[in-house]
Amino acid sequence: MKGAIFTGLAEFVEQEHSLTLWLEVVDSCTLASKGEYLTTEIYDDEEFFMLAHALSEKLATPAPDLYRGFGVYFFPTLMGIATKYASHVEDVFDFIIIVDSVIHTEVQKADPLAYTPTLLYDRPDDNTLVVRYLSKRKMCHFAEGLILGAAKHFNQKVELSQSQCLLKGDDHCLIRIQKR
Repeated sequence: MKGAIFTGLAEFVEQEHSLTLWLEVVDSCTLASKGEYLTTEIYDDEEFFMLAHALSEKLATPAPDLYRGFGVYFFPTLMGIATKYASHVEDVFDFIIIVDSVIHTEVQKADPLAYTPTLLYDRPDDNTLVVRYLSKRKMCHFAEGLILGAAKHFNQKVELSQSQCLLKGDDHCLIRIQKR
């Protein structure tokens, strides 16, 4: 996993809670990196999951809520990187649809070692987008947070629901997004 996710998580914890909490979480985990991350480096996915689990326990917050909150927080960082590919986009659904075909493709070009989830789309009507999320990392709740962050960015209200989930043993997640 890219170091930018780790540094983003550290910033999220520091801004939403405290530096002390972040340091306590890092100290409570056995990390090969010792909790020192560079945004451009790649780190073992398990380190992220250990940190998120420890943070969830320390905050007594369910992991899905933690991942969603982090996703909302992290969206502006990703949007800053994606701006040159999405400057023409004015709608949350249009943005979500270009994530896999444009942004993930550009990420792979820039860093062939980067792993991105696969996203497939169905748009049954103007106010509904269904995203099929496939990822070995099973970070669908983080993806939900990114979607909520995108909606906030585009000043649109959405509601999310999942009828299938990798974390429940399904072979993919099915995230339904309804505009309100």
